[in-house]
Amino acid sequence: MWQDIFGTETGDLRVLLRQQIDQCKGVVQLVGQCYGAEPPTADEELGRISYTQYEALYARKRGKKVWYLFIDEHFPGDVCEVEPDEVRELQAAYRRRLQSETHVFHPLNSSEALEAGVLKLRDELTRLRRGVKQWAFTVIALLLVLVAASVWIVQGQRRQTGAIQKQSEQVSTIVDRYQKMQQALVRLADVEAQSKAPGSKASPEEQRANAYGLLERELGLPAGALAKELPGFALELYNRSDTTPLMRARAAYALGHFEEAERLSLEGAKQDRQGYEAAQRVQEDRRKQAIQGYELAGQSAQKRIQYAEALEHFREAEKLTDRERTPEDWAEVQYAIADLLIDQGHYNDAENILRSVVLVRTRVLGPEHPDTLKSRGRLDGALWKEYKYTEADADSRALIKLEEKILGPEHPDTLSARSVLANLLRDQDKFAEAEKEDVELIKLREKVLGPEHLDTLRSRNNLAAELNDQGRFSEAEAQYREIIKVREKVLGPEHPDTLFTRNNLAGVLDDQGKYSEAEAQDRELIKIEERVMGPEHPDTLWSRNNLGVALNDQGKYGEAEAEERALIKILERVVGPEHPDTLLSRATLARGLYGQGKYAEAEADFREVIRLQEKALEPQHPQTLDSYYYFASGLKSQNKLQEAKEFARRAAEGARKVLGPKHPSTQKYEKLLAELETKK
Repeated sequence: MWQDIFGTETGDLRVLLRQQIDQCKGVVQLVGQCYGAEPPTADEELGRISYTQYEALYARKRGKKVWYLFIDEHFPGDVCEVEPDEVRELQAAYRRRLQSETHVFHPLNSSEALEAGVLKLRDELTRLRRGVKQWAFTVIALLLVLVAASVWIVQGQRRQTGAIQKQSEQVSTIVDRYQKMQQALVRLADVEAQSKAPGSKASPEEQRANAYGLLERELGLPAGALAKELPGFALELYNRSDTTPLMRARAAYALGHFEEAERLSLEGAKQDRQGYEAAQRVQEDRRKQAIQGYELAGQSAQKRIQYAEALEHFREAEKLTDRERTPEDWAEVQYAIADLLIDQGHYNDAENILRSVVLVRTRVLGPEHPDTLKSRGRLDGALWKEYKYTEADADSRALIKLEEKILGPEHPDTLSARSVLANLLRDQDKFAEAEKEDVELIKLREKVLGPEHLDTLRSRNNLAAELNDQGRFSEAEAQYREIIKVREKVLGPEHPDTLFTRNNLAGVLDDQGKYSEAEAQDRELIKIEERVMGPEHPDTLWSRNNLGVALNDQGKYGEAEAEERALIKILERVVGPEHPDTLLSRATLARGLYGQGKYAEAEADFREVIRLQEKALEPQHPQTLDSYYYFASGLKSQNKLQEAKEFARRAAEGARKVLGPKHPSTQKYEKLLAELETKK
């Protein structure tokens, strides 16, 4: 290995030197008159030494072969800068110590003598070569390089200029790679947080892989470079004594030590905050570092599903920002808070924050800036989760056009926006359009990301949901079972995405009349979801409502009533009394009350639920149509035939228009209407 100049970005070359020497069989050292550069601190074992001295001493300590070629003071080499007497004496002492040993070569006072000294190494190098095939190439290269070095030393300025230019290019390459690794380390947590698709429950490994891909494209690195190089780079920074707390925290985060990253981030943030508050006008950089420290602490806690801690850290960062004076910093922290709220299922709170973030980023960065577009995409995802379909649909379509123009049609953000649109289309009963969108998305994601990628599987799950909504239950069940197998293999049986697909499977089982199997699936899911995501997460609450439906369908009305009453209390507190999920559970409860003969209470509940559903979801939404049907059935049992006929007609006509005449729900509603029309 021959390298005139090593990059000094780390502040200490000893780590690099050890790495190089550990890979070699031996070291050839030209021992000149000059001392040269030295480490910033004295070596604990070897004392004060130069880097050149350290090379040979470390090699000998590691049992490597070392050859010393002494350069005489009359050798026609480069003139070095005048050094202090102190360090020249250190070099002289080093030379004397080596000359007192028995295995050194004679001093060399000319390039010819140097070449002859190199040639004397041939026999020893031949012995090393035996038994190590690769060493032969190293020996040849070493001889050629040393001979070339002897010639290079005495060349004119033209050759020196070429060598310096080559060295500069090498140094530039090293510096550029180091800087890109450092940039990747600084950006990693933010990119992981912002690269999630709206409503995504990606595993840590998927989030890291997605972030690596985005950073590699952003920094111009080859694919796979970060997965190969960044962990080692992070480990080196983490172990160095001169690394700042914030950079050590970033290194810990990259290595997956989230608890340590949180602790170090807080430590650095507190230090920087104290410095900022003590000298506010001259400490702007420290203010930003304090924000980054608190953000990284929050993101680390979020990774550990410690949401309360994460929010506390983000709130500390928030105190160091101002919407008017530091709008970019303010928007970044608010985006992180909104992302946390979405993970917790607090979609309305996230919506309010994201609206402000979009406004600020549009004003400060411009409407087509990637951060502005990302904020809009996350906002559309929150609106979809809140059943605000009209607004989310319009903005999603506009956003997709912009992202296709700015980012490209196959960019992950563009595909995520299209995925949100597909969900919106399905929930607006535009099943054919939604199915077409997801079929295209599956093809694109399989091409760009692969068939087992998290986003590809999510699109397949959405397609299965569309089949289910169209009444193609057996097709949907087959799809769900296949997706569950892949997700269990890729993500694990308790990953939120796996559980979500199992939840969908339970629903389609109930739709096919497989009530006991659906009930068993729901009960098992609830136990896992309460442990993994918490008892008040939207997915857990949805599974509990599905359980109530399965119990009602089996005639277990008392159990269903108890389950739904407990669930409604939680929903009224978490999402509000008029939220569609709350209304759905109230409708399920009213069904059970009718089953038990509690007609007055059931009728009053259904009237209130239908009034609110028509307002929140529109009269032709599937949930509203279902309420019409079950209310009509209840009125029939009360012998209120005329009113029962009216609500059955609403259900049948709405289903024919929205679901189509062949949909099982349409046929069920029409059957009830026909029965009522035969009665007087």
